[in-house]
Amino acid sequence: MDNELFAEAILGCDAEDFIQSDIGKYLIGCAEQEAQEAMYQLKTVYPWRRRKITELQNKIYRAESIQSWLAELVIKGKQALQQIDDN
Repeated sequence: MDNELFAEAILGCDAEDFIQSDIGKYLIGCAEQEAQEAMYQLKTVYPWRRRKITELQNKIYRAESIQSWLAELVIKGKQALQQIDDN
């Protein structure tokens, strides 16, 4: 169990470092921009263009998923660190 906690803590720290890195900031910025552009297009697309709507929804989902996965890693890492400290 301790090995899992240490692994989660390390992964969380790595995720935080990645988010703060130039590459991480760039990728997060690209994801945010893509989601914003897709959201704008989704607001203006004709309702009968089902494939286009699905494509735009998928772009938004993918961009938001990347951000939530990284946030999840950070949160789990902090929780693991807290559990390690409590033991």
